[in-house]
Amino acid sequence: MAGIHVEMALPDRPDLNAEVAKEIVQKAIISQFAIGGRPTVSSRNTPPDVRITAGNANAGFTSLSAALDYLESHPTESVWAMNWDAPEFPLDERMSENFALLILAGPNFDTEREPLAWIGRPAKRSVKDFEVLPGQPRLVQAWRAAIDEAASNAGRPLTDVGYLIHDAGKASDAAGKRIATLGQALGEPLPEFDILKQGFNNTALMGNTGAGTALTNVALAVAYAHHKGTSVLVAGTAEADTAAAVVVTPPARTRVFDPSKDWFRARGGRDAYLPWWGLRRDVDWSRYRQGYSE
Repeated sequence: MAGIHVEMALPDRPDLNAEVAKEIVQKAIISQFAIGGRPTVSSRNTPPDVRITAGNANAGFTSLSAALDYLESHPTESVWAMNWDAPEFPLDERMSENFALLILAGPNFDTEREPLAWIGRPAKRSVKDFEVLPGQPRLVQAWRAAIDEAASNAGRPLTDVGYLIHDAGKASDAAGKRIATLGQALGEPLPEFDILKQGFNNTALMGNTGAGTALTNVALAVAYAHHKGTSVLVAGTAEADTAAAVVVTPPARTRVFDPSKDWFRARGGRDAYLPWWGLRRDVDWSRYRQGYSE
């Protein structure tokens, strides 16, 4: 953990100082993992390399891109990609207060585990990069370009996508417009895709999750791809005039979810917050309950 590279997305607000936040994260990791402590625990005292991205709902995509850039140049290492926000602050313990941590491994880092899923590089497009065409609003063009690039980055055809996770939000004119635009963008390449039946609008359930949105939805996509064996499109719709997309693809070996059996992480609060790892290659998967890993 000494020197671990961390990319973290936080809300862009005047009462949250990025440098102070960076120091808090560094100190928390140093304390938790005893970095620089006894030689039997920590071999070196290099502090975590924490990078902060301040932004809104799509900030996590920026942090994810930076994390993947790091792994590309450091293929034998791992990296953390994180996002957090509490949009209803000073109120706490709200559903909208959200934190997600993705621990990503480079291609030459042997985790001795099966992957949970594969995360493609995020793609972003802005309406200012397009001209109005007959029947083709600029935002729809931006979405099609972002979705096509995201699928290409994942190394899969767009037709492999079987599910959508997005942040259009609770019922409103703005949410309706976001869903309609996304539906129009998907309509031509995926004419039989039902955006309502094959999609999950996470912020309609949790409320506005701000800078805690993007990587939370990516984590949900990892779970869906892993347990359903299908590729998932994550769409960041909440920032005006911007289309942001990531495609998450399933591993070669999935753990198909059986709804008739217990789900380990639903057993209680102590279980729900445990880290979720890919299963070790040297164990018999059948001995584990659904949702359990060690």
